[in-house]
Amino acid sequence: MAKSLVEEVVLEIINDSQVEPRRLQVILRLVSDLPASTKEEIFQLAQLPVLLDNVPDVPKNLLLASENTYKHAVDCRQVSENNDKTLSLHVEPEYITTMPAFRDHMRQVLLGITDITQPNHVFNLFSAWYAVQNERILHELVYEECCIAFTTDLPAYAFKSKDRAFNTTKLNGWHKWAEFLGLGWTIKIGSHSILVPDATKRVGAILPEILSNTEEIRFGIFMERLAIVCPELDGGKLFRYCWQASRGEEVQGNRLSLMLSTALRSLATLRTIELFNKADSLDVWQLYPSQGSLYQQVTHIRLHGGVGL
Repeated sequence: MAKSLVEEVVLEIINDSQVEPRRLQVILRLVSDLPASTKEEIFQLAQLPVLLDNVPDVPKNLLLASENTYKHAVDCRQVSENNDKTLSLHVEPEYITTMPAFRDHMRQVLLGITDITQPNHVFNLFSAWYAVQNERILHELVYEECCIAFTTDLPAYAFKSKDRAFNTTKLNGWHKWAEFLGLGWTIKIGSHSILVPDATKRVGAILPEILSNTEEIRFGIFMERLAIVCPELDGGKLFRYCWQASRGEEVQGNRLSLMLSTALRSLATLRTIELFNKADSLDVWQLYPSQGSLYQQVTHIRLHGGVGL
């Protein structure tokens, strides 16, 4: 009997904790700079300790990190091997030369996946689930318990392949890539490293797609556009699915998540956007409560300047 698509497609960049943003960028840049190289030659160059945070592992482990990162570069269709064993790059060099350009490129590769049969869907689904949790992440959930809570909330989700079952390895991998792509930043709470929900960089990067010039629009229109571009954030397909699964007894309505509210407040403080609360508007949205913040409700939004984080 043929396997289902869900069982066959198991690629997740978070499957291997050794696959980190800087390592992947190094692999891609080496292929770009040395187009006639074989993967073995790239592995040898990429395993230099200075490129791998000076971790004092044995060479075999360093080489394995390069091999695993290369595998994901191939799986993500960034690199391929030619008949003569040399490698070809399938990314424009300007997308990988600098870290900001590479970050923008990887947002296009990894984010926005809503189809369960597509690679990195679990990465996006967990991102949405994390955004839905709000204060629970900081106060109620021990970080490792997120794995159990996630799979408990979504029992109907088809984790049919062991490679897609969520565990602490994937959680650690998600943490690294989610922070890199702009969904939060890390703090230490006790012995745990927590990703604080904050989509400032994620939202800042896509503002040119959903806001034009300095046109002021109703916030509800902004949310409709945001939901399409960022399905893991408020109103998006994945967010709504996870809200129903995790907090279905609560009505979200026009209340914004901690992750998105923090982003909006930060972008307003940075003067990237302007938020308005007009008394005569019927389209009122509640930001996540924050003592001392000027922004508690919003009815309209527009670009201010300085877009691109």
